[in-house]
Amino acid sequence: MIVPEDIRIQLTNRCNLYCRHCFASANEKQSDDVLTDDEFLRLFDRLMHPAVKAISFTGGEPLLRLSLVLGMLNKIKETPVVTTLNTNGWFLDMSTAKSLKDAGLGRVQVSIDSSIPEKHDSFRGTRGSHERALSAIENCFSKGIDVYARVTITSFNFNELREILHIVMKRGGQGIIVKPLVPSGRGKNIDETLSREQHMFAVTSLLEAIKSDSQIEREHVQFLTPSYPFLLGSEFVEYSDCCDCGEKLAFVASTGDVQPCGYTHYILGNLRERTLEEIWNDAPFLREWREKRVSGKCVSCEFADICRGGCRAAAFETTGRLDIPDPLCWR
Repeated sequence: MIVPEDIRIQLTNRCNLYCRHCFASANEKQSDDVLTDDEFLRLFDRLMHPAVKAISFTGGEPLLRLSLVLGMLNKIKETPVVTTLNTNGWFLDMSTAKSLKDAGLGRVQVSIDSSIPEKHDSFRGTRGSHERALSAIENCFSKGIDVYARVTITSFNFNELREILHIVMKRGGQGIIVKPLVPSGRGKNIDETLSREQHMFAVTSLLEAIKSDSQIEREHVQFLTPSYPFLLGSEFVEYSDCCDCGEKLAFVASTGDVQPCGYTHYILGNLRERTLEEIWNDAPFLREWREKRVSGKCVSCEFADICRGGCRAAAFETTGRLDIPDPLCWR
């Protein structure tokens, strides 16, 4: 039986911002069928299988349900489970940072879209959101919470990643976690899609910074699939891991729906009706997901064992198929 080790929990599909690339198409409206706090807490107990090693809280903006975040954290405070909060930072003031630290939160990822405040604010639809995000990083740092900036590489910021990294580290962040825009949710409607050349430029600039910038070390940059740093040289294989979505990683939506990941809008089942283990092992879509990862040009690629076909969400959301290579791969 396959049991997810890493569970991403979308606590709400509401958000105070309106980001152009949001995979959840979040806005200020709440869906009618969102799980109540009591429902979520009961389901959370059922989700905590001994195999679970990591829990992430996401949204929308999860801090719109701060009491629920704290309730879940307190349930697993004395366990070795690694906990992460993904936030836009707007509500993460000093008091909230202290509450999260006291409840045992391990790590925060604050979304940053530009080194230029006006660009970030425009991209997120709210003036002042850039400074609030950086203040959130400072607040986490001051309370002893590991904090990183989460940066989605787009055609609007591909040439700013080095500057973003420096700004984040100046405010107390431990580095940046990057991945290219996956065309999902509102991200499908971005006016200018990220080109392969821009994607390559962004990854190259960070690798060069690690090599040549005395202030930047390897641990300051994390590449998530489908960033593909190894395509720039086999010496960068260690910089990237295979995506575990649909296998070791599961996404639970605010309605209780289970998906292979947040970017893949395919409902496998609902936790109000079945357990996660039942859904994860019985869904035909997941069997296809796991069996058809490597196809086409990937079959003969020397990196096939590392990336295993890359991002399945990008393939599915772009074409509706799982048996094709990741369209974000520039090889």
